[in-house]
Amino acid sequence: MKQRMKMIFGVIVLVIALGWKLYQDWDTHQIPKSDGFITRIEEGQFKEKFTSVKTSGAGLELLKNCKLITGRNSDGDSFHVKHEKGENQFRLYFVDTPETEYKEYGGGENNGERLDDQGQYFNGMGRDAVTKVGKDAKAFVLNLLKKEKFTVLTKWEDVVRPGREYCFVIVPWEGREVYLHELLVAQGLVRVHTWGADLPGGRGWRQQREYLEKWEKEAARAGIGAWGM
Repeated sequence: MKQRMKMIFGVIVLVIALGWKLYQDWDTHQIPKSDGFITRIEEGQFKEKFTSVKTSGAGLELLKNCKLITGRNSDGDSFHVKHEKGENQFRLYFVDTPETEYKEYGGGENNGERLDDQGQYFNGMGRDAVTKVGKDAKAFVLNLLKKEKFTVLTKWEDVVRPGREYCFVIVPWEGREVYLHELLVAQGLVRVHTWGADLPGGRGWRQQREYLEKWEKEAARAGIGAWGM
């Protein structure tokens, strides 16, 4: 009887382990790989433009040692995060990454108009090109966030409805900490298009938006990211 119980227990443990491995593998597949078609910034490029990171002030709460939970329900500007106080869906201030695919919803709705708006922003890009950039932006961000723990600053402001909040994300880049929304502008993977907030350290949201828009023009002139397609 004891031997039989040990065998049953062993099978249960094996099934659980295999199930967890399959879950992890399936979840990893939610993060696409970049196919290398987009021009990246060179090492050190725009180095002096990245804002000095501050972690207190402007009414923002600091969440340290954050971790990307999964690739599901995530893209280049929104992600599911585990932090010291729980779990949340967060969305970046200031920037919008392109859609990753054409989608149809209930009631005959779709995201075609949004794709067209994004394409127009990037010099009249077609829908297929827009979704390619969206997939690349998603791959770039999620692979960056899954490498190591990162920092979130948030006021817990809802994005449309409760359950998804705006934030700043701080990530390591070339030996220093930078704001992720600025890195995405530098990489030409976003449009400066959504809700903003004051930065810790004194720069107001209007000044930051203007700063990002000027930076974006530099990235466009250099043909970086979507601007080079």
